[in-house]
Amino acid sequence: MGSHDFIRFPPALAQLSARTWLLLGEIQASAQTVRASPVLPAHAYELENQYLAMGIHGTTAIAGNGFSEDEVAKIMGDEMPAYASRIADLRQIKNMAQAYNMVARDEMFGGPSLFSLEKLNRYHELVMNGLGESNGGQIQVGALREHRVEVGPYLAPPPEAIEPLIKQYCDWLNADEEASHGLDGYDTARAIIKALVAHVSFAWIYPYGDGNGRMARLIEHAILLRAGLPEACTHVLSYFYSKTRRQYYAELQRSHGEHDQGAYPPVGDLRRFIEYALEGFMDELSDLMLVIGSMQVQAIWRDHIRACFPSILTTMQQRQMRLALDLTDRCVDQPVILEMVREVSAAIELEYADESDAVLAEDLDVLVKMDLLIHDDHGYQPNPALMLSLFGNSGLRS
Repeated sequence: MGSHDFIRFPPALAQLSARTWLLLGEIQASAQTVRASPVLPAHAYELENQYLAMGIHGTTAIAGNGFSEDEVAKIMGDEMPAYASRIADLRQIKNMAQAYNMVARDEMFGGPSLFSLEKLNRYHELVMNGLGESNGGQIQVGALREHRVEVGPYLAPPPEAIEPLIKQYCDWLNADEEASHGLDGYDTARAIIKALVAHVSFAWIYPYGDGNGRMARLIEHAILLRAGLPEACTHVLSYFYSKTRRQYYAELQRSHGEHDQGAYPPVGDLRRFIEYALEGFMDELSDLMLVIGSMQVQAIWRDHIRACFPSILTTMQQRQMRLALDLTDRCVDQPVILEMVREVSAAIELEYADESDAVLAEDLDVLVKMDLLIHDDHGYQPNPALMLSLFGNSGLRS
């Protein structure tokens, strides 16, 4: 008997719980809803970048990166100064952005390619580019480790076992498992299970000197993307793992059991990790659908604003419509007081550059009388009741 007999391919997957089946059904339905939800091109671009930043922040935060989610978004937009004291963290963020872009090219635009040791090494080179010495030691980048590794309480397989395990792992990833695990006809559900099991299995093998967690989550993302999930959906798990980091580590540790008398139990137990991940997946998809719903409301509301004005506008009406549109874009959830309205956008500031506060107040009052804005002690904002009424009895009203 070997020390790591629980690492096998295809993995030993015990009977899944009723709760797991329920979550898989909900997630598959939610992913289909996201895929079918129409949003404006500008909103689609915003959504893609927002969730890419969330995914990168999540996976790097688990690895100890100190940048916040907002800072990650700024780095991706080249809006963040390159502080010398944080150069390693900055490189880590940019590396993951390049790795995600590489996966997208592999899985979405070039057609899915087979997993192989060479492909994994190439991904590792991207993830760890310039970081081989970041942890105080020399890490081989793009090459399997040649030394024993302990990760917290976990003793990873010996170096001589890694290459055979990785080859078995890739063969399993590439295998057609259409009839496996009783998931016939549920391609998305099957891909989700495979992605989660691939994540944990890679963490068990721990083939590289560093960057294994980021690699495991990148592979998980690649499998979900290959299965046709919308790109935003494929980033939410890393974000969830980061938010629940302590439980994430605990479930990984529980999956392989305790080392005893030179070996781990012969069979791992993936059920707890799978259910934990699926619960988080569903929660994050629910949030994603709310974001998409908000974008749809905003788009319809902008059309409603235009419909409230005549087709031929006076200069005053043009100014008032611009005011209503820009307040919709920036002040849906946060009222703005009169003194701050000019700062809402550059367009509003320009429109009212030669106008007094009295004119601005009059225009705001006109929009209130048109029911486009509401005004209370907190300031002005788009009329939330009327915005939601445009969606009738949809779930967005609940």
